[in-house]
Amino acid sequence: MPRFHFHIQNGKNLNDDNGAEFVDIEAAKIEAVRLAGAVLSEGLFPNFWRGTPWEMVVSDNPELRRGRTFFTLTLSATEERSK
Repeated sequence: MPRFHFHIQNGKNLNDDNGAEFVDIEAAKIEAVRLAGAVLSEGLFPNFWRGTPWEMVVSDNPELRRGRTFFTLTLSATEERSK
């Protein structure tokens, strides 16, 4: 089974040293969305709500920028203020 590493970037690089095995890339995509929601709901990246893009790079290597990138999940949000 292939191993996927879910690296997070948002002004800081958080490498996924261990990764996780999934049957295929479709299963890894589902996990990326689940994991992104869990991480963002913890409030660990407050700049996310100020428009700073948040990325999850999913690759086959425990080091970001090495190996093969399968896909990148990019999210951003801007909080609208009432006038």
